[in-house]
Amino acid sequence: MKDDPLQRIFDRLDATKNLSDSDLDSIMPTERLLDRLNNELSREPVGWFRQKFWRRTIVITTTTVLVLAGTAAGISLLRGPVRDVTRLSCFTKVSLTSGADVISYTGHPLSACQSLMHWPSVPSSSSPNGSLCVLSNGSLAAFPPSRKDQVCADLGLPIFDGHIANLKVAAFEESTQNYFTAHPCMSPGVAHVEVQRLLRKYDLTGWRVTVTGKQSTNACATLSIQVSSRLVDIVEFVIG
Repeated sequence: MKDDPLQRIFDRLDATKNLSDSDLDSIMPTERLLDRLNNELSREPVGWFRQKFWRRTIVITTTTVLVLAGTAAGISLLRGPVRDVTRLSCFTKVSLTSGADVISYTGHPLSACQSLMHWPSVPSSSSPNGSLCVLSNGSLAAFPPSRKDQVCADLGLPIFDGHIANLKVAAFEESTQNYFTAHPCMSPGVAHVEVQRLLRKYDLTGWRVTVTGKQSTNACATLSIQVSSRLVDIVEFVIG
């Protein structure tokens, strides 16, 4: 008998292949399945093979639909906190491949993004002010108003639940950013000392502080905080 690749695939997917006809009948009687699928099916008796084929096919299809429905429901109900408050991404469209402007995190993210992006209004939108989702890096993303009911789920992202995962880390990020803003051209050496001081202040352990640059004597310092890897990178730059 010629080897049929489609049959091999079907056999792998067939969770009912080891069940008897009586077992299949107890799961879902053939007659009821056929009636539900098509009320116009012929009333003539069908052969044993046709009964078994239809019964198995319908059970597999029903199981697949239930699994997919459960997966979609899981995505739509997934919510999560923000883990990185160093940035807020304002997207131009409801798409992760669309352009986005990255700004400092704020307590009013949708208002901030609306003011920046000038999102157009969408009549009858379920999210007239936009949607807030959590990106894979733990930071917050804002998307414009849309007629879609589940913007974050459609993008495969958790819905922002309004919380910050680690308040100590958030306080450290805010304090560090404020300090660097108030001291726009401190030396990398001073920046390193201050970052270490702030880590101790908020009782954060296991963090690394690195300095990136050419070690110029007239360099100023800025920084990059990577929460997921617990890294603060002090970056040198030279003005002029």
